[in-house]
This record gives sequence, C-alpha cells and structure tokens, in this order.
Amino acid sequence: MKLTLHGARTVLLASTLLTTAANADIALKDMSEIVGSWKLESVAAALDKPQVPENRTWEFRPDGIIVTSGYNRHFKTDDRHEWSYKIVNGKIVADDPGRPGRTIDYSVYKKEGNELILKGGLEGFYFFKKQ
Repeated sequence: MKLTLHGARTVLLASTLLTTAANADIALKDMSEIVGSWKLESVAAALDKPQVPENRTWEFRPDGIIVTSGYNRHFKTDDRHEWSYKIVNGKIVADDPGRPGRTIDYSVYKKEGNELILKGGLEGFYFFKKQ
C-alpha cells in the first residue's frame, strides 16, 4: 500500500488525537466527586518515575477546605494543615499554604473506584486510595 503525503498527514493527525484523548485529564463537575478522606500512598515526578512512599491523609471537605495530616517526610514530623480549594474549569485550584495569594492547581489524571491520581502541584503525581 502506497501512502500519499495527504494520507500520511491524516494518519499522523489521527494518531495524535487518539494519544491525546487517551491521556486527557478528567474534568470534575463539582466538589462532590472528590469529597471525603483519601490516603496519599505515594508521589512521583512522572508516571514512569519511581514512587516515593507517603503516609498522609487528604480530606476534601464539601465546604471547600482541604485538610492534610499525617507524617510529613519533608519536616520529619506529624503535622496538620488546612487550606481552601475550589473546582475551576474541571480542576482543583487550592490555596498555596505559606504563599498568600498563590494557588496550586491539580487535575484528575485517573479516578476509578477507590483510586485517585492527581497531576500537578509540587510533586507531579499524587496516588490516593479512598478511606
């Protein structure tokens, strides 16, 4: 089979669209889709990078507050933090603790059953299990 230039472009475009669709983030409709307690099991800079174990709980409250608690591997102690979040254009937009007026954005990369993977923030990918 001989592929013309037009045909090659069509194949390349179709391949690009399929790849993009397969890796598309999941847009949240509202807070109710993530409300509850989630166990942060690990983080990774990328999906194909090693995962760093975590042992924290993130609670997404329906009033727009995130509460994180548990062992903080950066400070080597247990701690608890609260800050505001909202859903904007299908993404989680959270206040950046310690940096007033700044936000950290997270998109939902995967949400199936009790599994949630967020993309963004400072770590790259966040791997959660529903509690």
